Amino acid sequence: MDVLETDGSVVLSGSVVGTKGGPCTAVLLSKEMTVQLDRPVGDRVLLDAFTGRPVPQE
Repeated sequence: MDVLETDGSVVLSGSVVGTKGGPCTAVLLSKEMTVQLDRPVGDRVLLDAFTGRPVPQE
């Protein structure tokens, strides 16, 4: 998981290592991850690096 922090946003980028032949669209995998930030998300927008869209926060 990669993270880019700015004053107004936190951008998250996840990937799967060890895949062969590119991404597999037949199986969608998800895994809960913990990411260490320099400061709390607070009022910053949390963005998905792949889509550029905001990530829903629980």
